[in-house]
Amino acid sequence: MRWLLITRKLDPTDDHVGFVIRWVETLAARLDHLDVICQEHANSPSPDNVTLVSMGKEAGAGRIAQAWRFTAHLRRLVPQADGVFCHMIPRYVWFAAPWARLYGKPLLLWYTHRQITAELRLAARLATHILTASPGSFPLPSGKVRVMGHGVDAALFPAQEREDAPPTIVQVARLAQIKRQDALIRAAALLAEREDVGAFRVHLVGGPVQEEPDYPAALETLIRSFDPPPPVTLTGPLPHAEAVALLRRSAIAVNLSPPGLFDKAALEGMFAGKPTLVTNADFAPLLGDAADLLLLPYEAGPETLAERLARLLALTADERAALGAELRGRALAAHSLDSLMERIVALMDEAVAHG
Repeated sequence: MRWLLITRKLDPTDDHVGFVIRWVETLAARLDHLDVICQEHANSPSPDNVTLVSMGKEAGAGRIAQAWRFTAHLRRLVPQADGVFCHMIPRYVWFAAPWARLYGKPLLLWYTHRQITAELRLAARLATHILTASPGSFPLPSGKVRVMGHGVDAALFPAQEREDAPPTIVQVARLAQIKRQDALIRAAALLAEREDVGAFRVHLVGGPVQEEPDYPAALETLIRSFDPPPPVTLTGPLPHAEAVALLRRSAIAVNLSPPGLFDKAALEGMFAGKPTLVTNADFAPLLGDAADLLLLPYEAGPETLAERLARLLALTADERAALGAELRGRALAAHSLDSLMERIVALMDEAVAHG
């Protein structure tokens, strides 16, 4: 079977989309051949059965030149593919749809985000199948939606690792108001004032989003507004491997994404075997009996967050490890990269058979 994958960027060192290269490798291992069109690429070796072409952004191509190259690639590659798989960018579906329709090829869209745009509405109409991670991670009602789970690379988490001392709380997320790093900073300030909580540290891992360039500075100002400042460090964006290393040495992982954002970073905390505080109820099946401790309402304030963190810090390192091991087992079973790719390829086979 030969498929065409369209994605924005292939760069294993990118802190946001570095994982996509592993998608390419793992998907290609289950196909005869995989063609990949990306908008830009860097440092991206690929398996022998992968053909990679770019729209040229890495070489300075403007939007018109990229669109021209994209169309040329589609004209050449769609006829020889069994189907087309667009990753996250609805606009790619627009470009691919005429060619997929002309040659009778299934057109799949992977999308996990709560944002509804006109671009997404049109893409949902044009795609033959819509793949998403959880029941709440695709924001439009559609009979085309297939819930697939996420795909975390288990090879990055070969075993639980003992936590650093003092215990570290880690949040891996782009710095944006929707991720609520400010709430975690305020919670850390409350924890630092409590006599029943010992020494701890907080690492906020991530860079700013384009729409909120001033948010990191606002977070730094918030930290300095407390006297004394809480033990919070903004690491900035880190390569994915370094972020994973921090998670694996942490005591607690935190993910404050709202309902509708089934955030892979939360799953990575669980894969690392760490108690992971979440604010999206879609994670509840993975939390088991610990849901009353690890699941918070998205609207919960810093006081509630601080109280939950205090309860987790009051556990011994071995107790946190046992709790994390249970999360790790459930997350591995439901959301490993290998299991996701098996499900995607099965859907590809089904789409072709019923084309």
